[in-house]
Amino acid sequence: MKAVVLAAGKGTRMGEITDSIPKPMVMVGDRPVLWHVLTALAGAGVTEAAIVVGYMAESIRSYFGSGADVGVPLSYFVQEVQDGTGRAADPAREYLSGGPFFHAFGDILTEPSAYRAMARSFRETPTDLLLAVRHVDDPSRFGVVELDGEHITGIVEKPAPGTEPSNLVNAGVFISTPLFFDYTARLELSPRGEYELPDAFRMMIDDERVVRCHKLDSDWRDIGTPEDLEAAHREHGGADEAIPDS
Repeated sequence: MKAVVLAAGKGTRMGEITDSIPKPMVMVGDRPVLWHVLTALAGAGVTEAAIVVGYMAESIRSYFGSGADVGVPLSYFVQEVQDGTGRAADPAREYLSGGPFFHAFGDILTEPSAYRAMARSFRETPTDLLLAVRHVDDPSRFGVVELDGEHITGIVEKPAPGTEPSNLVNAGVFISTPLFFDYTARLELSPRGEYELPDAFRMMIDDERVVRCHKLDSDWRDIGTPEDLEAAHREHGGADEAIPDS
């Protein structure tokens, strides 16, 4: 199985931290967050991976190179315009055309065992899209999934507190067939001027494609703010400084 990892954005909520480095290169423990994602995918049986780069792309290419350090051969694709996550993987569409693939973000941390469990679940019960979901105490900050058994019937983006359909949120990792790209091609710009990934999921659900959930029981963290980064850095045994040397 191949994988694509989105690593093109700057990460505006990180403030000055990402003025000198791309967000996937901030340190968690003694390695960039993207290193943790790639090694976890390699451990799940991924045999090749595409990294979609954009902001400060050369720093990612120069660090990871061919992928020898992470145990999986790497190819690089450029998202020329950072216009949302919905079409961010499209530059790698042909590369991913051969079969099911992992789709992950370069700034989301979870345990390697979670990727292995997802791959096993997909092999045992193939589906059009298998989306990782995670229980959180405050789902109003995320995309909240609606379920019928294991099947996802809807996604509500950042619902008002108290109106959430569940406490399970989109965890930012999924496995899909290349059919996924038929839906990203149909995306239209959202009110905030971006192509939104959950809109592709909704179109698949509306077309009665099988969109199944995989519940994560392991630790999970979206490295979205400096506070998230420092917490993850401490959890992985790092010192106070969470920014790699330039």
